[in-house]
Amino acid sequence: MTQAEIIKALTEAIDHGTIKYGDRLPPTRELAEKYGTTQQTVAAALTVMAGMGLVQVQRRYGTKVIAGRRRQIKLGSYRSANRTVPTGTTAWKKDNGNGSKEGPTTVSQLVTTGEDADTGIPVGTEVVERTRTRFDGDDAPCQHKRTLVTVAAATLVPEGWTGLPPMMSPGDVIPPDGLSIAKWLGMGVVRVVYEISTAPASGAAAAALTLPEGTPSLRIVSKGLKKDDQVAYATVTTAPLRSSVSWEIRDDEVG
Repeated sequence: MTQAEIIKALTEAIDHGTIKYGDRLPPTRELAEKYGTTQQTVAAALTVMAGMGLVQVQRRYGTKVIAGRRRQIKLGSYRSANRTVPTGTTAWKKDNGNGSKEGPTTVSQLVTTGEDADTGIPVGTEVVERTRTRFDGDDAPCQHKRTLVTVAAATLVPEGWTGLPPMMSPGDVIPPDGLSIAKWLGMGVVRVVYEISTAPASGAAAAALTLPEGTPSLRIVSKGLKKDDQVAYATVTTAPLRSSVSWEIRDDEVG
């Protein structure tokens, strides 16, 4: 197993309660045998996990688990008093006055796997995947965004539209002012739920952000839910831990 895979396996064991708060992990030699890798790879994985606040590596005493299962911190539910501000739209802009920009959007079709479990879209669902990378004014990659849209939602088109459905077309999808994309396309989304956590960067996200596999990163999953709580789309944003998260609730009359 790779470093990222070891981190994922141990983190999942903590989340599932297989490994509990206060437990001591087996020696690196035993873990290396268990995961079919080297002691150096295991030691590197434990160092990363220590940086994430999951374990404490103690000389002579081994590695102690210092975190329990992942718990949800609910910040609250808010409804904008200004109904012209569409719920679920992003405040991020390509150029906020500092040269920020976004790379091209790539579109593909795939079937969800266990790696997508936290999106709320059932494993084995055919979806349209839209990925793009955002850069700051210094050309440093700052966000990798991956949106999964169910085929039923991705094939929707607004009235009078010709050509490929917007969500299946490369490039920007820009709805009319005052409308979210979901509202514009009639996805039936009534609320958007955000889940924020830390997770090891891997795969395309790690490559896009030029981070080593397994580097602790910020993971934000936003899910567009319909009345029946089915997910119409989910966006997974991966960003360096140095990022900050903020919300704005508008009460003025400015859209």
